[in-house]
Amino acid sequence: MTDTRTPPPPAGPPPTPDAPAGSVTVPGESLATLLHGYRVHARAPRGVVAALTERPRTLRALIQDSGLPRRSVEEILGCLGDDLRTGAGGTFVLRPAAVDRYRALIDYDELRAGTPLDSLAAAIGRNDALVTTMHELIASAPRPRAELDHVPATAATVVRRAVWLATHYDLRDAHLLCVGDHDLTSLAVVLLAAAAASAPGAAPGSARRGPAVTVVDIDEDLLEFLDRSARSRGVRLRCLYADLRFGLPPSVAGSADLAFTDPPYTPQGVSLFAARGAQGLADRERGRVLVAYGFSDRVPTLGWKVQRALLDQGLVFEAIWPAFHTYEGAEAVGARADMYVCQPTPATWKHLDRPAPARGPVPTAIYTRGRQSTESRPVPPAQPVLAAATAFLAAAPGRSVFVGERPELAAAAHAHLATVLERGLPTAAAGAGGPLSAVADLSDDPGPWLTRLLLAVNADRLAVIVTADHPVLGAGGSRSDALDPLRAKWVPTPEHDATADHHATADHHAATDHQGGGDHHGDGGDGAWGGARLVTFAAVDPADLDPGMRLARWLLDRPHGKIGNVWRDGLIRVVRTAEGRAPSQREALAAARRAVADPDLLAARLIDLPRHALASTLAAAVTSVEPLREGEAAAGG
Repeated sequence: MTDTRTPPPPAGPPPTPDAPAGSVTVPGESLATLLHGYRVHARAPRGVVAALTERPRTLRALIQDSGLPRRSVEEILGCLGDDLRTGAGGTFVLRPAAVDRYRALIDYDELRAGTPLDSLAAAIGRNDALVTTMHELIASAPRPRAELDHVPATAATVVRRAVWLATHYDLRDAHLLCVGDHDLTSLAVVLLAAAAASAPGAAPGSARRGPAVTVVDIDEDLLEFLDRSARSRGVRLRCLYADLRFGLPPSVAGSADLAFTDPPYTPQGVSLFAARGAQGLADRERGRVLVAYGFSDRVPTLGWKVQRALLDQGLVFEAIWPAFHTYEGAEAVGARADMYVCQPTPATWKHLDRPAPARGPVPTAIYTRGRQSTESRPVPPAQPVLAAATAFLAAAPGRSVFVGERPELAAAAHAHLATVLERGLPTAAAGAGGPLSAVADLSDDPGPWLTRLLLAVNADRLAVIVTADHPVLGAGGSRSDALDPLRAKWVPTPEHDATADHHATADHHAATDHQGGGDHHGDGGDGAWGGARLVTFAAVDPADLDPGMRLARWLLDRPHGKIGNVWRDGLIRVVRTAEGRAPSQREALAAARRAVADPDLLAARLIDLPRHALASTLAAAVTSVEPLREGEAAAGG
């Protein structure tokens, strides 16, 4: 869900539209003219006035209740002139003496008598406790990230989604895929199912027949919150990291019965998220992709572009439920969005099954705001940081590779970031031939790319270009635990800055930090480096690690394989090296299964785990070695 940049609510009533010179404005006359212009669509603006005749209302409440864009509501308020006052808490209050006059003007009785019935209202009312729970969860969730177009849905809307899914589809033993879930829809679905299973009169065994729900999202703080919240309430969610621009986790593709997404509201964003939802479907005939999308009636061309983008994916609109979703924001589109029920067609599968060309640059501009908005333009790294990266490559002999969309350095090989994240360094760069040094341009990293790059790249030395305010490393410092799970693979290295007028600042918690700034103290200022930093790492020698950490390193070096298979093979190798006798494949796989709380995790790839799950998985791998070694020793005795 997205929003456009809108000004804060006005401090007082909007100005009355200008009247022609020499004319006398009759109270309500401009409103009558405005309503007449709406013609058959006048019920919504009449509703705005009706709400004001009943009690004081905030601008946001008027927008949410009417579904009109903010500009339209402000025009209506402007027509009320001096009859509108500003009340407590930024509310708008209609002058009491004017109430009857405005009710007569809008035909209040007819309007309220004809209010459409909400077919889901009764079901949502029966789940008011869940609405309260979701309100609390939404309030405690990680803050919405504007650069990811986060605008939270209301708690009632999230429950509405869960109720609608449960009443329109047979969710027993079904698999729902949430393609992005900053609204916490996944939690509402599993909590609703759990409540139904535990209700008086529920069929025996129904608790075991609720839907399985998987969430894929780029926001790792959100994924950790979802996972923790589900566990604390005794329900299950499967949470995986994915930047959908680079693909869907293989363990999710072709697994779901339904996919739900509330994407960035650009043609590129809606098209991409819907396509990933379709890729997640197991049943190509009966699977459905549900899309939340809304646009302002003031700019229908944007809606046309988005709908055309969905049609270009071969999706047909089976149904569109108008004004289904309500948001705490998104006032430019009336704080509302429709529910699109999209059915894939053979054209969808033809499009998705088409052999991908050689991996080139992946378009990353899909949002409405921030560095990766559709209106943004790529900015190459500043020359000083490129000079430092060049010096990094020159400091050690051997092979070199540059990872990024623009080959800015004279390295021996070049690889696109999408290629490396998908399957690691290409063979041409990773083959034999001496030590390998790599430089990667992550100038556009929204945060999690750095961890994935450190997983995907197997090299002797690595330098990464990031922004001075990188979300993981922080501005002028680092999060001490952010890269801690990778300590079996990489260690920060203090490198001397090759530029003459800046010097390096060693950040011993996460990475060496070369950055520009006026005071030369690593403050990430907009100096000669253009707000960029160069962080450098050296590979850890596996021979220096104990058996448990050596298994962690084995996993870290093979992040694109199924965790269960990699873990099994690593255990066999590590125990054989330490004890001279190897466990069987069955014994090694059983040890891995005993070490993890969720056996489904073993089917995923390490590179698809959220940061918190990556840390816990590697910790479990470390502890899985010793019992197997003890078992071997006992068997030998």
